[in-house]
Amino acid sequence: MRLTFFALTAAVLFAALPAQASTMPTLEQIHAAVQAGVAKTQARTQSSMPFAIKVTSLQGCQDSLEVPGEVVCLVRMSAGMRDGFNVLPLRKEGDTWVGVERKRAKFAGPSPAEAQAMVRAWAKEEVARNPELAKDAQMQDAQSTMQVTAMNECEVRRSTGYVACDAMLSMPSRPEGIKTELTFMLESAGWRYVPR
Repeated sequence: MRLTFFALTAAVLFAALPAQASTMPTLEQIHAAVQAGVAKTQARTQSSMPFAIKVTSLQGCQDSLEVPGEVVCLVRMSAGMRDGFNVLPLRKEGDTWVGVERKRAKFAGPSPAEAQAMVRAWAKEEVARNPELAKDAQMQDAQSTMQVTAMNECEVRRSTGYVACDAMLSMPSRPEGIKTELTFMLESAGWRYVPR
């Protein structure tokens, strides 16, 4: 009886672990998936692409918001003379990562709590650099009382890789809420706020 209870408890705990604990593809695995997709497309259409498609950098990967079991990776790609950031959906088949044909895959930005912490830290740094800003009511709110209540639809900027999200803010001076866009960059150390 006791062993069964522990086995059930362990099963429930492991089932409750977030999907982010799953392994994510490396830059090499993503590049291999893209090359396999290009080869498959060429074989299907019986044509060759006049330029090479390369994945040149990996900003980061996360579990897909749209399709369970898939991940989406924010990568920089080059195709001939064109260079830019894309969101690539991938799934694992056995030990191999495979590209998924889906346009406009979504990439989530930081959580509201993470966004709020980054904006507050940025405001404090700005005031430390320029003490005159401490008199500005918006900067005072941004440092301490501003809350990010929601992070909604996010879009990846192709030219910069920035992730721009529709956000809702609240402040004591504006209790009705403020709709705005907050922009972030995903780096190896995590998210970084990008002020306008």
